[in-house]
Amino acid sequence: MPFGCYGGETFGMSEARVKPIQSEIDKAIRLATKVGKSAAMERVRTELGIKSVFLKTSTARERAYHKWPNLKTWIADPIKSPIKARRPPGSPAVLDG
Repeated sequence: MPFGCYGGETFGMSEARVKPIQSEIDKAIRLATKVGKSAAMERVRTELGIKSVFLKTSTARERAYHKWPNLKTWIADPIKSPIKARRPPGSPAVLDG
C-alpha cells in the first residue's frame, strides 16, 4: 500500500488519478483473499482493515497542510506563501455581475 500512496501528501490525489493504483491493489487483495470479481472490494477492504488509496492520501495531505508550516525545512516556505492566481497581461478584468 505505501507504494500506491507515495507523493500523495505533496501532489494530491484525485479519485481519477488513484483509480489505476487502487485497481492494482484490489487485484492483489483478491488474489490474497481468494475472492472473485463479483465481491465488493469496499466491503473486503473494510473487513481486512485496509483503507483506500484516496482516503490515505487525503488524510496525509490534510496532516501535511497543518504540520508543514511549522517545520524548519524548505517545505515550510511554499506552504506559508502559496502562489496567488494572477490575471495574464492583456486579459479583460472580470466584472462582478
